[in-house]
Amino acid sequence: MVAMLLAACGTPQITEPPDQITVQLAWAHEALFGGFYAADQRGYYAEEDLEVTFLPRPGLGSDTIAPVLDGTADFGLDYGAGLVISRAQDRPTVAIATICRRHPLVFITLAESGLSRPQDLPGHTIRTLVPGGSASAFEAMMTRLGLDPESVRQIDVGFDLSPFFAGELDILPGFLNYDVLIAREQGYEVNLILPEDYGVHLYGYTLFATEQLIEENPDLVLRFLRATLRGWQWAIENPQEAGPLALKYDSTLDAAQQAAIMEASVPLVYTGEDDIGWMRAEVWEGMYDVLLEQGLLDEPFDVHEAYTMEFLQEIYGGEQ
Repeated sequence: MVAMLLAACGTPQITEPPDQITVQLAWAHEALFGGFYAADQRGYYAEEDLEVTFLPRPGLGSDTIAPVLDGTADFGLDYGAGLVISRAQDRPTVAIATICRRHPLVFITLAESGLSRPQDLPGHTIRTLVPGGSASAFEAMMTRLGLDPESVRQIDVGFDLSPFFAGELDILPGFLNYDVLIAREQGYEVNLILPEDYGVHLYGYTLFATEQLIEENPDLVLRFLRATLRGWQWAIENPQEAGPLALKYDSTLDAAQQAAIMEASVPLVYTGEDDIGWMRAEVWEGMYDVLLEQGLLDEPFDVHEAYTMEFLQEIYGGEQ
C-alpha cells in the first residue's frame, strides 16, 4: 500500500497545453509593436496560458484584415479608419483596444521649403496618398480649412525617400515614429504638419478580432488583451529596453534605431488622457463622419458596432 501511494505521489500532473494565438501585425517586425514583444518575452502571455505567434505583414498594400477573417490569425492590427470601412463592408471585425491612441501620421516638409502650415501646401507636390488612410486625413484637414485637396499634386515615388530629400517632392506623408526619425538621422531639419492640430482625430494601430471569437471565447480575448496591455505598459516605461526586443523576430534590425522608434511611439500609445488601449466613442464617431463625407463607406451604419469596450472595462474597471 505504501509503495502504491508513493508511486501515485510521483506521478506527474497532466496539464493542458497553452492556447495557441496568432496575431497579424500591420507591418514588418519593428519596435512599432514593442508592447506585444514585451508581453511575449517577459512571460505575460505565458502567465495567461497563451503561446503567441506574430505574423508580419506579407507585403505593401496587402490586406491585414483578411487573415483574421479567414482564420489564419486570431487577432489583427489595422488603423481605426480601416476598421470603420471594414464594418461598412459587412466584414465582422470588432476593435477591442486602440494601441496608438494618437495616429502617427504626419505631413513632413523640409524646413528650408518654408512649408509649415496646410495653407502653404496648394500648388505643391505630395507623395501618393492612400485611400482610407493618409488620403482621408489630408482631405479632411484641407477641407476643414477651406482649402482644395486637389490643389496639391500627387506623385508616385513608392517608398523611396530620396526624392523628398532631394527637393523633388515637397510633402511627405509619413509617421512620427519612423519617417521623421530617418529624416533627422540623415541630418535634415523638417517641419511637421499634424492633422490632429486641425481637428482631424484618427486612431492609429487598433487591435481587433472577429465577432465570432468574441462571442464564442470571450475568456481567451480577455486573457490575450490583459497580457498585451501589460506588455505595452512595460514598454512605454522602458522604451530603451523594449525597442530592441524586435530583434528576436528580425535579427537584421538595428537595436539603436528600434530603441528610438519605441521612444517616439510612447506619446502615441500613452497620451495621458486615459489608460493604454482605451477607446472613446467621440473619436470613432469622428472617424466615421470623415469617411462618410468622403464617400468611402458603402452605406451608413452604426459605427458603435465597430468596437467593444467590454474587455477594457473589465480590465480597468468601468468608465474612464
